[in-house]
Amino acid sequence: SKLLTIKKVAIKTLVEAGLSRRAVARLSNVSQKCVFGVSNKLKQKLPLSNTPEQGPKKAFTPTDDRRLLRIMKKDRTQSSQMLASEWTLSNGKKMSAPTVRRLLLSMGYKSYTAKKKPMRKPAQIKQRVIFARDHQYWTTEWNNVIWSDEAHFEVLNRKNGSLVCRLKSENNEPFNFVPRVQGGGGSVSVWGCMS
Repeated sequence: SKLLTIKKVAIKTLVEAGLSRRAVARLSNVSQKCVFGVSNKLKQKLPLSNTPEQGPKKAFTPTDDRRLLRIMKKDRTQSSQMLASEWTLSNGKKMSAPTVRRLLLSMGYKSYTAKKKPMRKPAQIKQRVIFARDHQYWTTEWNNVIWSDEAHFEVLNRKNGSLVCRLKSENNEPFNFVPRVQGGGGSVSVWGCMS
């Protein structure tokens, strides 16, 4: 990390007072290498201020980052190539697919496989919420209930999972699920119950 100019002035004062490099480093709480660097600047009569940052300017601003996020959140299943194309069409500024991935990754967004869950209509979701609220204080009553469930396994023509761009914390958000319907060829359904 770069030394503050005020710290460099303090080192300069101690060096000009005739103290050894080791003593200046100990008193200033810096390494001897830092003291050597300041001494060299003094000998060459260079300014003590830090030089401006080197390297190319950042191509995309925080506003650009937010715009990319808005495009991605409209459809989280879009590939980075599709996002790059939509970005270029929307504002004329060219962006490559690797840049899209890098920017999203820097903001904490990764591609995860979307979860599959049975398709539910809004009325069914509402009924489930009502049931959960009506029975949230049950304790021993649950002993009289038989629990049953079924699972559907695709044996043939298995479909690869869709990828969804999201934060790690967005695990259970609605956009992270792909609705599925039962049925289809080359599959096995298993049913079981317990009390």
